[in-house]
Amino acid sequence: MSGPRLCALLVELGYEGMSSFCRKGEDLDFAYDSISAFSSGRDNQEAVFGAEEGLKDIRDATLEYKAEALELQRQLRHLQSQFDMLTGHASALIQGRRARVAATSTVNGCLTSLDDSLSARNLRMNEVLGRIASTTQELAHYHSGDEDGIYLAYADFHPYLLGDSSFIKEINQWFSKQLDTGPFRLVAEEGKSKCPWVSLDDISNVLVRDLEKSHHQRVSELQRLRSIFGTSERQWVEAQVENAKQQAILIALKSQITSDEAHIHLDLHTLRENILNLRGELSNLHQKEEKLLSETIPDLCWELAQLQDTYILQGDYDLKVLRQECYISRQKVYINHLINQLARHQFLKIACQLEKEDMLGAYSLLKVIGSELHGYLSATKGRVGRCLALTQAASDIQEQGAVDDRDTLLHGVRDLLSIHSNAQAGLSTYVSAPGIVQQISALHSDLMTLQADLENALPEDRNRCINELCTLIQNLQQLLFASSTTAQPILTSRPLMKELDEMEKINAKLSAAVEEVTLEHCKKNEIVKHHSQEVGFQRRVFVDFFCNPERLRSQVRELTARVRALQAS
Repeated sequence: MSGPRLCALLVELGYEGMSSFCRKGEDLDFAYDSISAFSSGRDNQEAVFGAEEGLKDIRDATLEYKAEALELQRQLRHLQSQFDMLTGHASALIQGRRARVAATSTVNGCLTSLDDSLSARNLRMNEVLGRIASTTQELAHYHSGDEDGIYLAYADFHPYLLGDSSFIKEINQWFSKQLDTGPFRLVAEEGKSKCPWVSLDDISNVLVRDLEKSHHQRVSELQRLRSIFGTSERQWVEAQVENAKQQAILIALKSQITSDEAHIHLDLHTLRENILNLRGELSNLHQKEEKLLSETIPDLCWELAQLQDTYILQGDYDLKVLRQECYISRQKVYINHLINQLARHQFLKIACQLEKEDMLGAYSLLKVIGSELHGYLSATKGRVGRCLALTQAASDIQEQGAVDDRDTLLHGVRDLLSIHSNAQAGLSTYVSAPGIVQQISALHSDLMTLQADLENALPEDRNRCINELCTLIQNLQQLLFASSTTAQPILTSRPLMKELDEMEKINAKLSAAVEEVTLEHCKKNEIVKHHSQEVGFQRRVFVDFFCNPERLRSQVRELTARVRALQAS
Protein backbone atom coordinates (compact mmCIF):
# COMPACT_ATOMS: atom_id res chain seq x y z
CA MET A 1 0.00 0.00 0.00
CA SER A 2 1.43 3.32 -1.05
CA GLY A 3 1.71 6.35 1.17
CA PRO A 4 -0.71 8.66 -0.68
CA ARG A 5 -3.37 6.00 -0.69
CA LEU A 6 -2.93 5.44 3.02
CA CYS A 7 -3.24 9.17 3.72
CA ALA A 8 -6.37 9.36 1.65
CA LEU A 9 -7.82 6.45 3.59
CA LEU A 10 -6.98 8.15 6.90
CA VAL A 11 -8.65 11.36 5.80
CA GLU A 12 -11.75 9.43 4.73
CA LEU A 13 -11.92 7.58 8.07
CA GLY A 14 -11.54 10.76 10.07
CA TYR A 15 -7.96 10.41 11.25
CA GLU A 16 -6.76 13.68 9.87
CA GLY A 17 -4.03 13.95 12.49
CA MET A 18 -2.32 10.81 11.22
CA SER A 19 -1.94 12.26 7.75
CA SER A 20 0.65 14.68 9.15
CA PHE A 21 3.01 11.81 9.66
CA CYS A 22 2.73 10.93 6.03
CA ARG A 23 3.34 14.54 5.09
CA LYS A 24 6.44 14.63 7.35
CA GLY A 25 7.89 11.53 5.71
CA GLU A 26 8.00 9.29 8.83
CA ASP A 27 8.29 5.53 8.69
CA LEU A 28 5.49 3.85 6.78
CA ASP A 29 5.56 0.84 9.04
CA PHE A 30 4.95 2.99 12.08
CA ALA A 31 2.11 4.69 10.25
CA TYR A 32 0.74 1.36 9.13
CA ASP A 33 0.92 -0.06 12.66
CA SER A 34 -0.64 3.06 14.10
CA ILE A 35 -3.83 2.38 12.11
CA SER A 36 -6.12 0.40 14.44
CA ALA A 37 -7.83 -1.32 11.56
CA PHE A 38 -4.56 -3.10 10.57
CA SER A 39 -3.32 -3.78 14.09
CA SER A 40 -3.47 -7.14 15.76
CA GLY A 41 -5.36 -5.77 18.83
CA ARG A 42 -9.04 -6.83 18.94
CA ASP A 43 -10.27 -3.78 20.87
CA ASN A 44 -8.98 -1.34 18.33
CA GLN A 45 -10.63 -3.22 15.49
CA GLU A 46 -14.00 -3.19 17.23
CA ALA A 47 -13.73 0.56 17.86
CA VAL A 48 -12.89 1.24 14.21
CA PHE A 49 -15.76 -0.90 12.93
CA GLY A 50 -18.12 0.83 15.39
CA ALA A 51 -17.05 4.18 13.96
CA GLU A 52 -17.75 2.88 10.47
CA GLU A 53 -21.25 1.82 11.55
CA GLY A 54 -21.96 5.33 13.01
CA LEU A 55 -20.93 6.88 9.70
CA LYS A 56 -23.44 4.68 7.89
CA ASP A 57 -26.16 5.73 10.29
CA ILE A 58 -25.31 9.35 9.66
CA ARG A 59 -25.53 8.83 5.93
CA ASP A 60 -28.87 7.02 6.30
CA ALA A 61 -30.20 9.82 8.50
CA THR A 62 -29.00 12.37 5.95
CA LEU A 63 -30.90 10.56 3.21
CA GLU A 64 -34.01 10.40 5.37
CA TYR A 65 -33.76 14.11 6.11
CA LYS A 66 -33.44 14.84 2.41
CA ALA A 67 -36.51 12.69 1.70
CA GLU A 68 -38.45 14.52 4.45
CA ALA A 69 -37.33 17.84 2.99
CA LEU A 70 -38.64 16.78 -0.41
CA GLU A 71 -41.93 15.64 1.15
CA LEU A 72 -42.26 18.94 3.01
CA GLN A 73 -41.60 20.86 -0.21
CA ARG A 74 -44.29 18.80 -1.94
CA GLN A 75 -46.74 19.49 0.91
CA LEU A 76 -45.86 23.18 0.76
CA ARG A 77 -46.67 23.27 -2.95
CA HIS A 78 -49.99 21.46 -2.24
CA LEU A 79 -50.87 23.95 0.52
CA GLN A 80 -50.00 26.82 -1.79
CA SER A 81 -52.41 25.43 -4.40
CA GLN A 82 -55.11 25.06 -1.73
CA PHE A 83 -54.50 28.61 -0.58
CA ASP A 84 -54.97 29.83 -4.15
CA MET A 85 -58.21 27.84 -4.41
CA LEU A 86 -59.51 29.27 -1.10
CA THR A 87 -58.65 32.75 -2.31
CA GLY A 88 -60.80 32.13 -5.39
CA HIS A 89 -63.66 30.87 -3.19
CA ALA A 90 -63.37 33.93 -0.96
CA SER A 91 -63.64 36.23 -3.96
CA ALA A 92 -66.70 34.29 -5.16
CA LEU A 93 -68.29 34.57 -1.70
CA ILE A 94 -67.64 38.30 -1.63
CA GLN A 95 -69.34 38.66 -5.00
CA GLY A 96 -72.26 36.53 -3.80
CA ARG A 97 -72.56 38.65 -0.70
CA ARG A 98 -72.73 41.78 -2.81
CA ALA A 99 -75.45 40.14 -4.93
CA ARG A 100 -77.37 39.19 -1.78
CA VAL A 101 -77.13 42.74 -0.48
CA ALA A 102 -78.64 43.98 -3.75
CA ALA A 103 -81.40 41.34 -3.53
CA THR A 104 -82.01 42.31 0.10
CA SER A 105 -82.58 45.93 -0.88
CA THR A 106 -85.10 44.79 -3.50
CA VAL A 107 -86.88 42.57 -0.97
CA ASN A 108 -86.98 45.45 1.52
CA GLY A 109 -88.71 47.60 -1.06
CA CYS A 110 -91.25 44.83 -1.75
CA LEU A 111 -91.90 44.31 1.97
CA THR A 112 -92.40 48.04 2.48
CA SER A 113 -95.00 48.17 -0.27
CA LEU A 114 -96.71 45.06 1.13
CA ASP A 115 -96.76 46.60 4.59
CA ASP A 116 -98.40 49.74 3.24
CA SER A 117 -101.04 47.73 1.38
CA LEU A 118 -101.76 45.58 4.45
CA SER A 119 -102.10 48.68 6.63
CA ALA A 120 -104.61 50.14 4.18
CA ARG A 121 -106.56 46.87 4.15
CA ASN A 122 -106.62 46.72 7.94
CA LEU A 123 -107.99 50.25 8.07
CA ARG A 124 -110.72 49.35 5.59
CA MET A 125 -111.57 46.20 7.54
CA ASN A 126 -111.77 48.14 10.81
CA GLU A 127 -114.05 50.68 9.15
CA VAL A 128 -116.41 47.92 7.98
CA LEU A 129 -116.38 46.31 11.44
CA GLY A 130 -117.11 49.67 13.01
CA ARG A 131 -120.20 50.11 10.85
CA ILE A 132 -121.38 46.59 11.72
CA ALA A 133 -120.85 47.34 15.42
CA SER A 134 -122.86 50.58 15.15
CA THR A 135 -125.70 48.63 13.53
CA THR A 136 -125.70 46.07 16.33
CA GLN A 137 -125.77 48.89 18.88
CA GLU A 138 -128.90 50.25 17.22
CA LEU A 139 -130.41 46.75 17.38
CA ALA A 140 -129.52 46.60 21.08
CA HIS A 141 -131.22 49.96 21.61
CA TYR A 142 -134.29 48.58 19.85
CA HIS A 143 -134.34 45.41 21.98
CA SER A 144 -133.96 47.41 25.19
CA GLY A 145 -137.54 48.67 24.75
CA ASP A 146 -136.80 52.39 25.11
CA GLU A 147 -138.87 53.15 22.01
CA ASP A 148 -141.87 51.47 20.40
CA GLY A 149 -140.85 51.85 16.76
CA ILE A 150 -138.57 49.57 14.82
CA TYR A 151 -135.46 51.19 13.41
CA LEU A 152 -132.75 49.16 11.70
CA ALA A 153 -129.64 50.62 10.07
CA TYR A 154 -126.91 48.61 8.41
CA ALA A 155 -123.48 49.47 7.05
CA ASP A 156 -123.35 51.43 3.80
CA PHE A 157 -120.12 51.08 1.85
CA HIS A 158 -120.80 53.95 -0.53
CA PRO A 159 -118.74 56.55 1.44
CA TYR A 160 -115.94 54.00 1.80
CA LEU A 161 -115.89 53.41 -1.98
CA LEU A 162 -115.81 57.16 -2.62
CA GLY A 163 -112.92 57.60 -0.20
CA ASP A 164 -111.05 54.70 -1.75
CA SER A 165 -111.44 56.10 -5.29
CA SER A 166 -110.27 59.56 -4.15
CA PHE A 167 -107.25 58.01 -2.39
CA ILE A 168 -106.31 56.06 -5.55
CA LYS A 169 -106.67 59.24 -7.60
CA GLU A 170 -104.34 61.15 -5.24
CA ILE A 171 -101.74 58.34 -5.38
CA ASN A 172 -101.87 58.33 -9.19
CA GLN A 173 -101.39 62.09 -9.28
CA TRP A 174 -98.46 61.84 -6.86
CA PHE A 175 -96.75 59.12 -8.89
CA SER A 176 -97.27 61.01 -12.16
CA LYS A 177 -95.85 64.18 -10.56
CA GLN A 178 -92.84 62.40 -9.04
CA LEU A 179 -92.04 60.35 -12.14
CA ASP A 180 -92.41 63.21 -14.63
CA THR A 181 -89.92 65.56 -12.94
CA GLY A 182 -86.90 65.30 -10.66
CA PRO A 183 -84.47 62.42 -10.11
CA PHE A 184 -87.27 59.84 -10.34
CA ARG A 185 -87.42 60.59 -14.06
CA LEU A 186 -84.45 58.30 -14.78
CA VAL A 187 -86.00 55.42 -12.83
CA ALA A 188 -89.27 55.81 -14.70
CA GLU A 189 -87.41 55.98 -17.99
CA GLU A 190 -85.62 52.70 -17.34
CA GLY A 191 -88.87 51.05 -16.16
CA LYS A 192 -90.70 52.15 -19.28
CA SER A 193 -87.87 50.98 -21.49
CA LYS A 194 -88.31 47.49 -20.00
CA CYS A 195 -92.11 47.49 -20.42
CA PRO A 196 -93.32 46.17 -23.82
CA TRP A 197 -96.55 48.19 -23.64
CA VAL A 198 -94.86 51.61 -23.27
CA SER A 199 -93.45 53.47 -26.28
CA LEU A 200 -90.47 55.77 -25.78
CA ASP A 201 -90.77 57.29 -29.25
CA ASP A 202 -93.71 59.48 -28.27
CA ILE A 203 -92.98 63.14 -28.91
CA SER A 204 -94.97 64.21 -25.85
CA ASN A 205 -93.04 61.89 -23.55
CA VAL A 206 -91.33 64.07 -20.94
CA LEU A 207 -89.18 61.23 -19.65
CA VAL A 208 -86.78 61.18 -22.65
CA ARG A 209 -83.24 61.81 -21.48
CA ASP A 210 -81.21 64.54 -22.96
CA LEU A 211 -78.96 63.25 -25.71
CA GLU A 212 -76.03 65.30 -24.45
CA LYS A 213 -75.36 63.08 -21.38
CA SER A 214 -73.12 60.11 -21.69
CA HIS A 215 -74.19 56.50 -21.35
CA HIS A 216 -71.90 55.84 -18.39
CA GLN A 217 -73.39 58.67 -16.29
CA ARG A 218 -76.90 57.47 -17.11
CA VAL A 219 -76.17 53.91 -16.00
CA SER A 220 -74.48 55.01 -12.76
CA GLU A 221 -77.33 57.39 -11.92
CA LEU A 222 -79.91 54.67 -12.57
CA GLN A 223 -78.05 52.19 -10.38
CA ARG A 224 -77.80 54.69 -7.54
CA LEU A 225 -81.48 55.60 -7.72
CA ARG A 226 -82.59 51.98 -7.95
CA SER A 227 -80.50 51.13 -4.88
CA ILE A 228 -82.25 53.92 -2.93
CA PHE A 229 -85.81 53.61 -4.27
CA GLY A 230 -86.42 49.91 -5.00
CA THR A 231 -89.67 50.41 -6.93
CA SER A 232 -90.71 49.11 -10.30
CA GLU A 233 -93.76 49.09 -12.54
CA ARG A 234 -94.45 45.43 -11.68
CA GLN A 235 -95.10 46.31 -8.04
CA TRP A 236 -97.50 49.06 -9.10
CA VAL A 237 -99.45 46.64 -11.33
CA GLU A 238 -99.55 44.04 -8.54
CA ALA A 239 -100.87 46.66 -6.13
CA GLN A 240 -103.63 47.56 -8.60
CA VAL A 241 -104.57 43.88 -9.01
CA GLU A 242 -104.64 43.40 -5.24
CA ASN A 243 -106.81 46.48 -4.88
CA ALA A 244 -109.26 45.06 -7.43
CA LYS A 245 -109.40 41.79 -5.47
CA GLN A 246 -110.13 43.67 -2.26
CA GLN A 247 -112.90 45.62 -4.01
CA ALA A 248 -114.50 42.34 -5.12
CA ILE A 249 -114.26 40.97 -1.58
CA LEU A 250 -115.93 44.09 -0.20
CA ILE A 251 -118.77 43.84 -2.73
CA ALA A 252 -119.35 40.20 -1.77
CA LEU A 253 -119.33 41.17 1.91
CA LYS A 254 -121.87 43.91 1.27
CA SER A 255 -124.23 41.49 -0.49
CA GLN A 256 -123.88 39.01 2.38
CA ILE A 257 -124.69 41.71 4.94
CA THR A 258 -127.76 42.71 2.90
CA SER A 259 -129.04 39.13 2.97
CA ASP A 260 -128.36 38.89 6.71
CA GLU A 261 -130.28 42.14 7.16
CA ALA A 262 -133.40 40.63 5.59
CA HIS A 263 -133.20 37.48 7.74
CA ILE A 264 -132.65 39.37 10.98
CA HIS A 265 -135.45 41.84 10.17
CA LEU A 266 -137.90 39.00 9.54
CA ASP A 267 -136.89 37.13 12.70
CA LEU A 268 -137.20 40.24 14.84
CA HIS A 269 -140.70 40.95 13.54
CA THR A 270 -141.73 37.36 14.20
CA LEU A 271 -140.40 37.44 17.76
CA ARG A 272 -142.11 40.76 18.46
CA GLU A 273 -145.44 39.45 17.18
CA ASN A 274 -145.17 36.29 19.28
CA ILE A 275 -144.33 38.29 22.39
CA LEU A 276 -147.28 40.63 21.82
CA ASN A 277 -149.66 37.69 21.31
CA LEU A 278 -148.45 35.99 24.50
CA ARG A 279 -148.84 39.20 26.46
CA GLY A 280 -152.42 39.61 25.20
CA GLU A 281 -153.30 36.03 26.08
CA LEU A 282 -151.77 36.37 29.54
CA SER A 283 -153.73 39.58 30.14
CA ASN A 284 -156.99 37.84 29.10
CA LEU A 285 -156.29 34.94 31.44
CA HIS A 286 -155.53 37.35 34.25
CA GLN A 287 -158.83 39.19 33.68
CA LYS A 288 -160.79 35.94 33.66
CA GLU A 289 -159.09 34.82 36.84
CA GLU A 290 -159.88 38.13 38.53
CA LYS A 291 -163.49 37.84 37.44
CA LEU A 292 -163.70 34.29 38.80
CA LEU A 293 -162.19 35.31 42.11
CA SER A 294 -164.29 38.46 42.46
CA GLU A 295 -167.75 37.32 41.23
CA THR A 296 -168.35 33.62 40.60
CA ILE A 297 -166.76 32.03 43.66
CA PRO A 298 -168.27 34.54 46.20
CA ASP A 299 -171.75 34.03 44.68
CA LEU A 300 -171.37 30.28 44.88
CA CYS A 301 -170.24 30.45 48.49
CA TRP A 302 -173.15 32.74 49.41
CA GLU A 303 -175.72 30.46 47.76
CA LEU A 304 -174.30 27.40 49.49
CA ALA A 305 -174.50 29.22 52.80
CA GLN A 306 -178.13 30.11 52.11
CA LEU A 307 -178.84 26.52 51.17
CA GLN A 308 -177.25 25.21 54.35
CA ASP A 309 -179.47 27.37 56.58
CA THR A 310 -182.70 26.21 54.87
CA TYR A 311 -185.13 24.61 57.32
CA ILE A 312 -186.41 21.17 56.17
CA LEU A 313 -189.51 19.61 57.73
CA GLN A 314 -189.56 15.97 58.65
CA GLY A 315 -191.04 13.95 55.79
CA ASP A 316 -190.90 16.77 53.28
CA TYR A 317 -189.34 14.61 50.61
CA ASP A 318 -189.95 16.97 47.70
CA LEU A 319 -188.09 19.81 49.39
CA LYS A 320 -185.23 17.47 50.23
CA VAL A 321 -184.95 16.30 46.62
CA LEU A 322 -185.12 19.89 45.40
CA ARG A 323 -182.37 20.87 47.77
CA GLN A 324 -180.21 17.92 46.63
CA GLU A 325 -180.73 18.76 42.95
CA CYS A 326 -179.80 22.41 43.61
CA TYR A 327 -176.65 21.30 45.38
CA ILE A 328 -175.74 18.93 42.52
CA SER A 329 -176.27 21.70 39.95
CA ARG A 330 -174.05 24.06 41.92
CA GLN A 331 -171.45 21.32 42.21
CA LYS A 332 -171.55 20.82 38.43
CA VAL A 333 -171.03 24.55 37.93
CA TYR A 334 -167.98 24.43 40.19
CA ILE A 335 -166.66 21.39 38.32
CA ASN A 336 -167.12 23.29 35.04
CA HIS A 337 -165.07 26.12 36.49
CA LEU A 338 -162.33 23.64 37.38
CA ILE A 339 -162.45 22.20 33.85
CA ASN A 340 -162.08 25.70 32.44
CA GLN A 341 -159.09 26.23 34.71
CA LEU A 342 -157.60 22.99 33.35
CA ALA A 343 -158.13 24.21 29.79
CA ARG A 344 -156.43 27.49 30.65
CA HIS A 345 -153.44 25.64 32.06
CA GLN A 346 -153.24 23.48 28.93
CA PHE A 347 -153.35 26.60 26.76
CA LEU A 348 -150.56 28.15 28.82
CA LYS A 349 -148.51 24.97 28.35
CA ILE A 350 -149.01 25.17 24.57
CA ALA A 351 -147.95 28.83 24.65
CA CYS A 352 -144.83 27.89 26.60
CA GLN A 353 -144.01 25.20 24.04
CA LEU A 354 -144.40 27.72 21.21
CA GLU A 355 -142.16 30.16 23.03
CA LYS A 356 -139.63 27.39 23.55
CA GLU A 357 -139.65 26.59 19.81
CA ASP A 358 -139.15 30.27 18.99
CA MET A 359 -136.26 30.47 21.42
CA LEU A 360 -134.72 27.33 19.92
CA GLY A 361 -134.97 28.92 16.48
CA ALA A 362 -133.27 32.05 17.77
CA TYR A 363 -130.60 29.89 19.41
CA SER A 364 -129.99 28.03 16.14
CA LEU A 365 -129.66 31.40 14.40
CA LEU A 366 -127.11 32.40 17.02
CA LYS A 367 -125.24 29.16 16.35
CA VAL A 368 -125.13 29.92 12.61
CA ILE A 369 -123.92 33.45 13.33
CA GLY A 370 -121.32 32.04 15.71
CA SER A 371 -120.06 29.60 13.07
CA GLU A 372 -119.83 32.41 10.51
CA LEU A 373 -117.99 34.55 13.02
CA HIS A 374 -115.64 31.65 13.75
CA GLY A 375 -114.82 31.41 10.04
CA TYR A 376 -114.28 35.16 9.88
CA LEU A 377 -112.04 35.02 12.94
CA SER A 378 -110.03 32.17 11.43
CA ALA A 379 -109.60 34.17 8.21
CA THR A 380 -108.56 37.24 10.21
CA LYS A 381 -106.18 35.12 12.26
CA GLY A 382 -104.62 33.73 9.08
CA ARG A 383 -104.21 37.25 7.70
CA VAL A 384 -102.60 38.40 10.94
CA GLY A 385 -100.30 35.37 10.80
CA ARG A 386 -99.24 36.25 7.29
CA CYS A 387 -98.60 39.84 8.36
CA LEU A 388 -96.49 38.62 11.27
CA ALA A 389 -94.58 36.29 8.96
CA LEU A 390 -93.82 39.18 6.62
CA THR A 391 -92.77 41.32 9.58
CA GLN A 392 -90.52 38.55 10.88
CA ALA A 393 -88.97 38.10 7.44
CA ALA A 394 -88.35 41.84 7.22
CA SER A 395 -86.76 41.87 10.68
CA ASP A 396 -84.51 38.87 9.88
CA ILE A 397 -83.03 40.58 6.81
CA GLN A 398 -80.45 43.26 7.52
CA GLU A 399 -82.01 46.65 6.94
CA GLN A 400 -80.37 48.68 4.18
CA GLY A 401 -81.83 52.18 4.72
CA ALA A 402 -85.52 51.17 4.77
CA VAL A 403 -86.93 54.71 4.81
CA ASP A 404 -85.27 57.64 3.09
CA ASP A 405 -85.75 61.14 4.43
CA ARG A 406 -86.70 62.32 0.94
CA ASP A 407 -89.46 59.72 0.62
CA THR A 408 -92.47 61.97 1.23
CA LEU A 409 -94.96 59.24 0.36
CA LEU A 410 -94.19 57.06 3.40
CA HIS A 411 -94.19 60.06 5.74
CA GLY A 412 -97.54 61.24 4.36
CA VAL A 413 -99.09 57.79 4.75
CA ARG A 414 -97.86 57.53 8.35
CA ASP A 415 -99.33 60.94 9.19
CA LEU A 416 -102.67 59.90 7.70
CA LEU A 417 -102.64 56.67 9.73
CA SER A 418 -101.90 58.46 13.00
CA ILE A 419 -104.61 61.12 12.36
CA HIS A 420 -107.14 58.42 11.43
CA SER A 421 -106.45 56.27 14.49
CA ASN A 422 -106.67 59.29 16.85
CA ALA A 423 -109.94 60.44 15.29
CA GLN A 424 -111.53 56.99 15.43
CA ALA A 425 -110.45 56.38 19.02
CA GLY A 426 -112.69 59.25 20.15
CA LEU A 427 -115.83 57.78 18.54
CA SER A 428 -117.86 55.23 20.48
CA THR A 429 -119.38 53.68 17.36
CA TYR A 430 -116.07 52.95 15.60
CA VAL A 431 -114.70 49.70 17.00
CA SER A 432 -112.80 46.75 15.63
CA ALA A 433 -114.50 43.98 17.61
CA PRO A 434 -116.53 41.36 15.70
CA GLY A 435 -120.21 42.00 15.10
CA ILE A 436 -121.25 39.05 17.20
CA VAL A 437 -120.23 40.88 20.39
CA GLN A 438 -122.88 43.54 19.89
CA GLN A 439 -125.48 41.00 18.78
CA ILE A 440 -124.84 39.01 21.94
CA SER A 441 -125.11 42.17 24.05
CA ALA A 442 -128.46 43.01 22.38
CA LEU A 443 -129.81 39.55 23.11
CA HIS A 444 -128.46 39.81 26.65
CA SER A 445 -130.57 42.88 27.43
CA ASP A 446 -133.72 41.25 25.99
CA LEU A 447 -133.15 37.98 27.83
CA MET A 448 -132.44 39.77 31.10
CA THR A 449 -135.84 41.51 30.84
CA LEU A 450 -137.65 38.25 30.09
CA GLN A 451 -135.81 36.45 32.87
CA ALA A 452 -136.77 39.19 35.34
CA ASP A 453 -140.42 38.75 34.33
CA LEU A 454 -140.20 34.97 34.71
CA GLU A 455 -138.41 35.14 38.06
CA ASN A 456 -140.58 37.86 39.64
CA ALA A 457 -144.01 38.38 38.08
CA LEU A 458 -145.06 34.89 36.96
CA PRO A 459 -144.06 32.92 40.13
CA GLU A 460 -145.73 35.53 42.34
CA ASP A 461 -148.98 35.39 40.36
CA ARG A 462 -148.93 31.60 40.36
CA ASN A 463 -148.34 31.35 44.11
CA ARG A 464 -151.00 33.95 44.85
CA CYS A 465 -153.55 32.14 42.68
CA ILE A 466 -152.74 28.79 44.31
CA ASN A 467 -153.02 30.27 47.81
CA GLU A 468 -156.36 31.88 47.05
CA LEU A 469 -157.72 28.67 45.52
CA CYS A 470 -156.58 26.69 48.55
CA THR A 471 -158.28 29.22 50.86
CA LEU A 472 -161.52 28.99 48.89
CA ILE A 473 -161.41 25.21 48.90
CA GLN A 474 -160.89 25.17 52.67
CA ASN A 475 -163.81 27.55 53.13
CA LEU A 476 -165.99 25.36 50.92
CA GLN A 477 -165.02 22.27 52.86
CA GLN A 478 -165.89 23.99 56.11
CA LEU A 479 -169.24 25.07 54.69
CA LEU A 480 -170.02 21.65 53.22
CA PHE A 481 -168.99 19.53 56.19
CA ALA A 482 -170.08 21.86 59.03
CA SER A 483 -172.36 20.35 61.64
CA SER A 484 -175.99 21.45 61.58
CA THR A 485 -179.14 20.52 63.49
CA THR A 486 -181.20 20.51 60.32
CA ALA A 487 -181.52 17.48 58.12
CA GLN A 488 -179.12 17.60 55.24
CA PRO A 489 -178.45 15.22 52.35
CA ILE A 490 -175.40 13.00 52.39
CA LEU A 491 -172.68 14.82 50.46
CA THR A 492 -169.63 13.19 48.95
CA SER A 493 -166.29 14.97 48.25
CA ARG A 494 -164.79 12.37 45.87
CA PRO A 495 -165.37 14.34 42.60
CA LEU A 496 -164.08 17.44 44.32
CA MET A 497 -160.97 15.66 45.53
CA LYS A 498 -160.44 14.19 42.07
CA GLU A 499 -160.61 17.63 40.50
CA LEU A 500 -158.26 19.00 43.15
CA ASP A 501 -155.73 16.25 42.39
CA GLU A 502 -156.05 17.02 38.70
CA MET A 503 -155.47 20.69 39.42
CA GLU A 504 -152.34 19.83 41.44
CA LYS A 505 -151.01 17.77 38.53
CA ILE A 506 -151.70 20.66 36.17
CA ASN A 507 -149.91 23.06 38.53
CA ALA A 508 -146.92 20.69 38.64
CA LYS A 509 -146.85 20.54 34.84
CA LEU A 510 -147.11 24.32 34.71
CA SER A 511 -144.18 24.63 37.12
CA ALA A 512 -142.14 22.23 34.99
CA ALA A 513 -142.93 24.26 31.85
CA VAL A 514 -141.96 27.50 33.61
CA GLU A 515 -138.73 25.89 34.80
CA GLU A 516 -137.96 24.78 31.23
CA VAL A 517 -138.48 28.31 29.93
CA THR A 518 -136.32 29.68 32.75
CA LEU A 519 -133.62 27.12 31.94
CA GLU A 520 -133.63 28.15 28.27
CA HIS A 521 -133.27 31.79 29.28
CA CYS A 522 -130.42 30.89 31.62
CA LYS A 523 -128.65 29.03 28.83
CA LYS A 524 -128.93 32.03 26.57
CA ASN A 525 -127.88 34.30 29.40
CA GLU A 526 -124.57 32.41 29.57
CA ILE A 527 -123.83 33.52 26.01
CA VAL A 528 -124.39 37.25 26.57
CA LYS A 529 -122.60 38.03 29.86
CA HIS A 530 -120.89 41.27 30.83
CA HIS A 531 -122.89 43.69 28.69
CA SER A 532 -121.71 46.73 30.65
CA GLN A 533 -118.06 45.97 29.82
CA GLU A 534 -118.49 45.50 26.08
CA VAL A 535 -117.97 49.17 25.09
CA GLY A 536 -114.66 49.42 26.88
CA PHE A 537 -113.71 45.97 25.61
CA GLN A 538 -114.31 47.09 22.01
CA ARG A 539 -112.07 50.14 22.44
CA ARG A 540 -109.35 47.97 23.96
CA VAL A 541 -109.62 45.57 21.01
CA PHE A 542 -109.19 48.47 18.58
CA VAL A 543 -106.10 49.72 20.44
CA ASP A 544 -104.63 46.22 20.84
CA PHE A 545 -105.00 45.54 17.11
CA PHE A 546 -102.29 48.16 16.41
CA CYS A 547 -100.32 48.32 19.69
CA ASN A 548 -100.50 44.90 21.39
CA PRO A 549 -101.50 42.12 18.96
CA GLU A 550 -100.42 39.34 21.35
CA ARG A 551 -103.07 40.29 23.90
CA LEU A 552 -105.68 40.48 21.11
CA ARG A 553 -104.73 36.97 19.97
CA SER A 554 -105.18 35.62 23.50
CA GLN A 555 -108.62 37.27 23.77
CA VAL A 556 -109.66 35.81 20.39
CA ARG A 557 -108.56 32.35 21.51
CA GLU A 558 -110.52 32.71 24.75
CA LEU A 559 -113.68 33.83 22.89
CA THR A 560 -113.34 30.93 20.45
CA ALA A 561 -113.02 28.45 23.31
CA ARG A 562 -116.12 29.92 24.97
CA VAL A 563 -118.19 29.66 21.77
CA ARG A 564 -117.07 26.05 21.26
CA ALA A 565 -118.02 25.19 24.84
CA LEU A 566 -121.48 26.70 24.37
CA GLN A 567 -121.94 24.83 21.09
CA ALA A 568 -120.89 21.57 22.72
CA SER A 569 -123.35 22.12 25.59
